[in-house]
Amino acid sequence: MSRLRGAVFGAGNMGRHHIRIMSQHPDVDLVGIVDPDIERAQALGEQWDAPVFASVDELPDIDVAIIVTPTQYHAEIALPLIEKGVHLLVEKPLAENPETARKIVDAAKEKGVTLAVGHVERFNPAIKSLASLITDPKMISIERLSPYTPRIKDSVVYDLTVHDVDLACWLAGSEPVEVHAVGTKVFSDTTDAATTVIRFANGCVATIQTSRATQDKVRRITISEPERYFSADTLRQEVEIKREAEVSYKHADEDMMFTQASVIEIPTLAKGGEPLRLEQDDLYDAILNEREPLVPGKDGLRAVELVDKIEQLCN
Repeated sequence: MSRLRGAVFGAGNMGRHHIRIMSQHPDVDLVGIVDPDIERAQALGEQWDAPVFASVDELPDIDVAIIVTPTQYHAEIALPLIEKGVHLLVEKPLAENPETARKIVDAAKEKGVTLAVGHVERFNPAIKSLASLITDPKMISIERLSPYTPRIKDSVVYDLTVHDVDLACWLAGSEPVEVHAVGTKVFSDTTDAATTVIRFANGCVATIQTSRATQDKVRRITISEPERYFSADTLRQEVEIKREAEVSYKHADEDMMFTQASVIEIPTLAKGGEPLRLEQDDLYDAILNEREPLVPGKDGLRAVELVDKIEQLCN
């Protein structure tokens, strides 16, 4: 298989970016944009020279699809495509509940197709740097704070916390064994702010603060290890490392000792490109080389199981 035949389902805010990237990718021919809003899809089809379809039934044969529709439609699109042997990238969250998410994961496993989930934060250079540097995380703190957006109908847990439960599991390198959460409603009828604590099998503890009731946009991760402390601003894509490094020395001209208590390191992050593009690169490479993608279906299922539990605790 030299080039893949691909389609994007969903021509909304996120879908238009996936359409742009797929249309320019050297490993894929974009052969279809699928959206029931045919006028919206047609505008993108004309821009990126791709045919447009109102439903999956009209679509020609494809090898790979990216599903960027509202979450409640993921399964009804994904399951027939899996049955046809189509490889998939499904936007996060994988499904609207754990039972449906498990159906998608089980079907993909049975058919032997690649299933990736769109937890695009894993492709952020600052987060990739953290993942490569940490060795023994004991405490992880994640803040994701945003102003309120009325167009988002899901609770903050399914909309935003889902990003960070995935990151916490990935960075901890362990499975969750205990979850606590509290939440509150501020502007909507669903949870607008939530605080979650997760304890992992390896002893690591993660605290996740998520809010869409702030005036500032904050994306911050800190990680404590026995001898190092990591701080990352994922908006600015900056990482700082503090470590114990006590060094005593005597001043050349005075009879006194000086002590340097700690060292601050700021690694230079590789500018690897747009995270969504890196996500698609990973998907196509996984398909062509028959390997597991960075965010496999089972990780997407785990994230849905966690946010489902958190949502219950917050209500």
